[in-house]
Amino acid sequence: MKNESDVITPEEMIELTGYQFPSKQCEALERAGIFFIKRPDGYPKTTWAHFNSPLAKRQALPVSEEPDFGAM
Repeated sequence: MKNESDVITPEEMIELTGYQFPSKQCEALERAGIFFIKRPDGYPKTTWAHFNSPLAKRQALPVSEEPDFGAM
């Protein structure tokens, strides 16, 4: 990994997911909650930032209560 915005290389993707087949790589990323784009050739593409901070593990923003419009 060089930079958070760098795209994970095909070799790194095999090492990270443990799979060589693109369909299995996509399944592994989906299970982990990691955002990726499926290329036309079927291979997943993502950045190190998405890998290091998967969407599934991010904290949801707290829902704020709606204002009491009747009090106006």
